[in-house]
Amino acid sequence: MFNGQSTYKTPASCGELLQGVIEDSFALISCPVNLYNNVTVQIDTSGIIKGDSKLQKSIKAIESTLIFFEKSHLGATVKVSNPIPKSKGLGSSTSDVTSCIAATANAIGESINAKQIASIATSIEPSDATMFEEMVLFAHRTGLLINRLGDLPLLDILAIDFGGTIDTVEYNMVDRFSMWKKHEQETQNALRDITEGIKTNDVALIGKGATANTYTAQKIKPNPNLDQVIELAQSINAAGISLAHSGTIISIILDPKQKQMTYTLKQAKSKLKSSENITHFKTTRPGPIQIT
Repeated sequence: MFNGQSTYKTPASCGELLQGVIEDSFALISCPVNLYNNVTVQIDTSGIIKGDSKLQKSIKAIESTLIFFEKSHLGATVKVSNPIPKSKGLGSSTSDVTSCIAATANAIGESINAKQIASIATSIEPSDATMFEEMVLFAHRTGLLINRLGDLPLLDILAIDFGGTIDTVEYNMVDRFSMWKKHEQETQNALRDITEGIKTNDVALIGKGATANTYTAQKIKPNPNLDQVIELAQSINAAGISLAHSGTIISIILDPKQKQMTYTLKQAKSKLKSSENITHFKTTRPGPIQIT
Protein backbone atom coordinates (compact mmCIF):
# COMPACT_ATOMS: atom_id res chain seq x y z
CA MET A 1 0.00 0.00 0.00
CA PHE A 2 1.36 3.41 -1.02
CA ASN A 3 1.28 5.81 1.92
CA GLY A 4 3.70 8.73 1.51
CA GLN A 5 3.37 11.95 3.49
CA SER A 6 5.05 15.33 3.22
CA THR A 7 4.76 18.80 4.78
CA TYR A 8 5.76 22.09 3.15
CA LYS A 9 5.45 25.79 3.85
CA THR A 10 5.55 28.76 1.44
CA PRO A 11 5.86 32.45 2.33
CA ALA A 12 3.20 35.09 1.88
CA SER A 13 3.68 37.88 -0.64
CA CYS A 14 3.00 41.38 0.69
CA GLY A 15 1.51 42.67 -2.52
CA GLU A 16 3.85 43.28 -5.45
CA LEU A 17 6.91 45.39 -6.00
CA LEU A 18 5.71 45.68 -9.59
CA GLN A 19 2.75 44.70 -11.73
CA GLY A 20 1.75 45.73 -15.23
CA VAL A 21 2.02 44.85 -18.90
CA ILE A 22 5.46 43.96 -20.23
CA GLU A 23 5.74 43.07 -23.92
CA ASP A 24 2.06 42.17 -24.28
CA SER A 25 1.89 40.05 -21.14
CA PHE A 26 0.65 40.79 -17.64
CA ALA A 27 3.60 40.39 -15.29
CA LEU A 28 4.55 40.97 -11.67
CA ILE A 29 7.35 40.89 -9.14
CA SER A 30 6.16 39.50 -5.82
CA CYS A 31 7.33 40.68 -2.39
CA PRO A 32 7.90 37.55 -0.24
CA VAL A 33 7.66 38.13 3.50
CA ASN A 34 8.18 36.16 6.70
CA LEU A 35 4.67 34.79 7.18
CA TYR A 36 4.11 31.14 6.22
CA ASN A 37 1.45 28.51 5.85
CA ASN A 38 1.89 24.82 6.74
CA VAL A 39 0.49 22.10 4.46
CA THR A 40 0.58 18.35 4.96
CA VAL A 41 -0.39 15.94 2.18
CA GLN A 42 -0.78 12.25 2.95
CA ILE A 43 -1.09 9.98 -0.07
CA ASP A 44 -3.25 6.83 -0.12
CA THR A 45 -4.75 4.46 -2.68
CA SER A 46 -8.38 5.56 -2.27
CA GLY A 47 -8.49 7.60 -5.48
CA ILE A 48 -10.23 10.34 -3.48
CA ILE A 49 -8.73 13.63 -2.30
CA LYS A 50 -10.04 14.53 1.13
CA GLY A 51 -9.88 17.88 2.93
CA ASP A 52 -11.95 20.63 4.48
CA SER A 53 -14.66 21.94 2.16
CA LYS A 54 -12.98 25.38 2.24
CA LEU A 55 -9.83 23.93 0.65
CA GLN A 56 -11.08 23.58 -2.92
CA LYS A 57 -8.01 25.24 -4.47
CA SER A 58 -5.71 23.03 -2.40
CA ILE A 59 -7.65 19.91 -3.38
CA LYS A 60 -7.49 20.98 -7.03
CA ALA A 61 -3.72 21.52 -6.71
CA ILE A 62 -3.23 17.99 -5.40
CA GLU A 63 -5.47 16.54 -8.10
CA SER A 64 -3.62 18.44 -10.83
CA THR A 65 -0.24 17.34 -9.47
CA LEU A 66 -1.25 13.68 -9.44
CA ILE A 67 -2.49 14.03 -13.02
CA PHE A 68 0.79 15.73 -13.99
CA PHE A 69 2.73 12.70 -12.74
CA GLU A 70 0.18 10.27 -14.24
CA LYS A 71 -0.85 9.01 -10.81
CA SER A 72 -4.47 10.14 -10.75
CA HIS A 73 -5.46 6.72 -9.38
CA LEU A 74 -4.03 7.76 -6.00
CA GLY A 75 -5.90 9.64 -3.30
CA ALA A 76 -4.80 12.00 -0.56
CA THR A 77 -5.72 13.79 2.64
CA VAL A 78 -4.69 17.44 2.96
CA LYS A 79 -4.37 19.51 6.11
CA VAL A 80 -3.69 23.24 5.90
CA SER A 81 -2.72 25.66 8.64
CA ASN A 82 -2.52 29.16 7.19
CA PRO A 83 -2.32 32.38 9.24
CA ILE A 84 -2.00 34.52 6.10
CA PRO A 85 -5.12 36.73 5.86
CA LYS A 86 -7.24 35.90 2.83
CA SER A 87 -8.38 38.24 0.04
CA LYS A 88 -6.02 41.00 1.20
CA GLY A 89 -3.33 40.69 -1.46
CA LEU A 90 -0.95 38.67 0.70
CA GLY A 91 -0.76 35.61 -1.55
CA SER A 92 -2.60 33.24 0.77
CA SER A 93 -4.00 31.10 -2.04
CA THR A 94 -0.71 30.91 -3.92
CA SER A 95 0.99 29.87 -0.70
CA ASP A 96 -1.48 27.01 -0.17
CA VAL A 97 -1.47 25.87 -3.79
CA THR A 98 2.34 25.95 -4.02
CA SER A 99 2.79 24.02 -0.78
CA CYS A 100 0.21 21.45 -1.87
CA ILE A 101 1.91 20.87 -5.22
CA ALA A 102 5.37 20.56 -3.67
CA ALA A 103 4.15 18.29 -0.84
CA THR A 104 2.21 16.03 -3.21
CA ALA A 105 5.17 15.59 -5.53
CA ASN A 106 7.48 14.78 -2.63
CA ALA A 107 4.97 12.40 -1.04
CA ILE A 108 4.77 10.31 -4.22
CA GLY A 109 8.54 10.30 -4.62
CA GLU A 110 8.74 12.73 -7.54
CA SER A 111 10.81 15.88 -7.98
CA ILE A 112 9.20 19.04 -9.30
CA ASN A 113 10.74 22.39 -10.23
CA ALA A 114 9.42 25.92 -9.82
CA LYS A 115 8.43 26.27 -13.49
CA GLN A 116 6.32 23.12 -13.24
CA ILE A 117 4.73 24.33 -10.00
CA ALA A 118 3.97 27.67 -11.67
CA SER A 119 2.31 25.93 -14.62
CA ILE A 120 0.05 23.88 -12.35
CA ALA A 121 -0.70 26.81 -10.02
CA THR A 122 -1.72 29.22 -12.78
CA SER A 123 -3.99 26.57 -14.29
CA ILE A 124 -6.03 26.97 -11.07
CA GLU A 125 -5.90 30.78 -10.72
CA PRO A 126 -3.61 33.76 -11.35
CA SER A 127 -0.70 33.33 -8.94
CA ASP A 128 2.07 35.16 -7.17
CA ALA A 129 5.67 34.21 -7.93
CA THR A 130 6.48 32.75 -4.51
CA MET A 131 7.07 29.25 -5.91
CA PHE A 132 10.43 30.43 -7.30
CA GLU A 133 13.46 30.41 -5.00
CA GLU A 134 14.63 33.82 -6.19
CA MET A 135 13.04 37.05 -7.33
CA VAL A 136 11.57 36.79 -10.81
CA LEU A 137 9.50 38.72 -13.32
CA PHE A 138 6.53 36.39 -13.69
CA ALA A 139 3.53 36.20 -15.99
CA HIS A 140 1.00 35.52 -13.26
CA ARG A 141 -1.82 34.44 -15.57
CA THR A 142 0.07 32.07 -17.85
CA GLY A 143 2.77 30.79 -15.49
CA LEU A 144 5.63 31.92 -17.75
CA LEU A 145 8.95 32.84 -16.14
CA ILE A 146 9.98 36.02 -18.00
CA ASN A 147 13.24 36.84 -16.23
CA ARG A 148 15.28 35.83 -13.19
CA LEU A 149 16.27 38.82 -11.05
CA GLY A 150 18.36 37.33 -8.23
CA ASP A 151 18.06 37.60 -4.46
CA LEU A 152 16.15 40.45 -2.85
CA PRO A 153 18.04 42.41 -0.18
CA LEU A 154 16.40 42.48 3.24
CA LEU A 155 13.59 45.03 3.42
CA ASP A 156 11.39 46.15 6.29
CA ILE A 157 7.77 46.24 5.14
CA LEU A 158 5.00 48.04 7.01
CA ALA A 159 1.74 46.58 5.67
CA ILE A 160 -1.31 48.78 6.19
CA ASP A 161 -4.81 47.39 5.74
CA PHE A 162 -7.74 49.78 5.54
CA GLY A 163 -10.28 46.95 5.49
CA GLY A 164 -12.33 45.08 2.93
CA THR A 165 -11.44 42.12 0.74
CA ILE A 166 -10.76 41.52 -2.96
CA ASP A 167 -11.33 38.18 -4.66
CA THR A 168 -8.33 37.47 -6.92
CA VAL A 169 -10.31 35.55 -9.51
CA GLU A 170 -13.03 38.21 -9.76
CA TYR A 171 -10.41 40.97 -9.90
CA ASN A 172 -8.63 39.32 -12.82
CA MET A 173 -11.90 38.85 -14.72
CA VAL A 174 -11.96 42.60 -15.39
CA ASP A 175 -9.99 43.42 -18.54
CA ARG A 176 -7.45 46.10 -17.63
CA PHE A 177 -4.96 45.13 -20.32
CA SER A 178 -5.49 48.16 -22.55
CA MET A 179 -5.17 50.53 -19.59
CA TRP A 180 -1.90 48.97 -18.43
CA LYS A 181 -0.65 48.80 -22.02
CA LYS A 182 -0.96 52.59 -22.29
CA HIS A 183 1.44 52.87 -19.38
CA GLU A 184 3.89 50.17 -20.47
CA GLN A 185 6.83 52.56 -20.68
CA GLU A 186 6.22 53.62 -17.07
CA THR A 187 6.15 49.96 -16.06
CA GLN A 188 9.36 49.30 -17.99
CA ASN A 189 11.05 52.22 -16.23
CA ALA A 190 9.96 50.94 -12.83
CA LEU A 191 11.13 47.45 -13.77
CA ARG A 192 14.54 48.81 -14.74
CA ASP A 193 14.98 50.46 -11.33
CA ILE A 194 13.80 47.40 -9.37
CA THR A 195 15.96 45.05 -11.44
CA GLU A 196 19.05 47.19 -10.91
CA GLY A 197 18.18 47.63 -7.23
CA ILE A 198 18.03 43.88 -6.70
CA LYS A 199 21.26 43.38 -8.64
CA THR A 200 23.14 45.98 -6.59
CA ASN A 201 21.33 45.51 -3.24
CA ASP A 202 20.15 49.11 -3.47
CA VAL A 203 17.03 49.44 -1.31
CA ALA A 204 16.43 53.05 -2.38
CA LEU A 205 16.35 52.05 -6.05
CA ILE A 206 13.95 49.18 -5.37
CA GLY A 207 11.73 51.58 -3.44
CA LYS A 208 11.90 54.13 -6.27
CA GLY A 209 10.69 51.57 -8.81
CA ALA A 210 7.95 50.23 -6.56
CA THR A 211 6.72 53.77 -5.85
CA ALA A 212 6.63 54.65 -9.55
CA ASN A 213 4.63 51.50 -10.26
CA THR A 214 2.23 52.39 -7.44
CA TYR A 215 1.59 55.80 -9.03
CA THR A 216 0.85 54.07 -12.33
CA ALA A 217 -1.57 51.69 -10.66
CA GLN A 218 -3.34 54.66 -9.09
CA LYS A 219 -4.19 55.92 -12.59
CA ILE A 220 -5.86 52.62 -13.43
CA LYS A 221 -7.63 51.62 -10.22
CA PRO A 222 -7.51 54.49 -7.70
CA ASN A 223 -7.03 53.57 -4.05
CA PRO A 224 -8.75 56.17 -1.83
CA ASN A 225 -6.31 55.55 1.03
CA LEU A 226 -3.07 55.89 -0.90
CA ASP A 227 -2.51 59.64 -0.45
CA GLN A 228 -2.35 59.47 3.33
CA VAL A 229 0.16 56.59 3.16
CA ILE A 230 2.27 58.55 0.67
CA GLU A 231 2.23 61.55 3.03
CA LEU A 232 3.44 59.40 5.92
CA ALA A 233 6.11 57.68 3.80
CA GLN A 234 7.45 61.02 2.60
CA SER A 235 7.49 62.48 6.12
CA ILE A 236 9.78 59.71 7.36
CA ASN A 237 11.87 59.55 4.17
CA ALA A 238 10.92 55.91 3.52
CA ALA A 239 12.53 54.01 0.65
CA GLY A 240 9.19 53.67 -1.12
CA ILE A 241 5.64 52.37 -1.20
CA SER A 242 3.93 49.45 -2.91
CA LEU A 243 0.45 48.10 -3.47
CA ALA A 244 -1.32 44.78 -3.40
CA HIS A 245 -2.82 45.30 -6.85
CA SER A 246 -5.50 42.66 -6.34
CA GLY A 247 -5.80 43.25 -2.61
CA THR A 248 -6.33 45.85 0.10
CA ILE A 249 -2.79 46.21 1.47
CA ILE A 250 -0.64 49.32 1.01
CA SER A 251 2.99 48.93 2.09
CA ILE A 252 5.73 51.29 3.17
CA ILE A 253 9.19 50.01 2.21
CA LEU A 254 12.04 50.75 4.59
CA ASP A 255 15.77 50.06 4.58
CA PRO A 256 16.46 48.01 7.75
CA LYS A 257 19.89 49.63 8.04
CA GLN A 258 18.10 52.92 8.77
CA LYS A 259 16.44 51.39 11.85
CA GLN A 260 13.22 53.34 11.29
CA MET A 261 10.63 50.66 11.99
CA THR A 262 9.79 51.47 15.63
CA TYR A 263 9.30 55.15 14.83
CA THR A 264 7.41 54.40 11.61
CA LEU A 265 5.04 51.99 13.33
CA LYS A 266 4.32 54.57 16.01
CA GLN A 267 3.69 57.27 13.39
CA ALA A 268 1.45 54.98 11.34
CA LYS A 269 -0.74 54.08 14.31
CA SER A 270 -0.99 57.76 15.22
CA LYS A 271 -1.71 59.18 11.76
CA LEU A 272 -3.56 56.40 9.91
CA LYS A 273 -6.63 56.35 12.15
CA SER A 274 -8.87 54.73 9.53
CA SER A 275 -6.63 51.69 9.13
CA GLU A 276 -7.85 48.35 10.49
CA ASN A 277 -4.50 46.63 10.84
CA ILE A 278 -0.81 47.59 10.63
CA THR A 279 1.77 44.80 10.48
CA HIS A 280 5.56 44.74 10.32
CA PHE A 281 7.05 42.16 7.94
CA LYS A 282 10.55 41.42 6.78
CA THR A 283 11.24 40.15 3.29
CA THR A 284 12.42 36.58 2.98
CA ARG A 285 13.68 34.14 0.39
CA PRO A 286 10.76 32.82 -1.68
CA GLY A 287 10.05 29.22 -2.66
CA PRO A 288 8.37 26.24 -0.95
CA ILE A 289 10.29 24.84 2.01
CA GLN A 290 10.18 21.16 2.96
CA ILE A 291 9.47 20.52 6.63
CA THR A 292 9.05 16.73 6.51
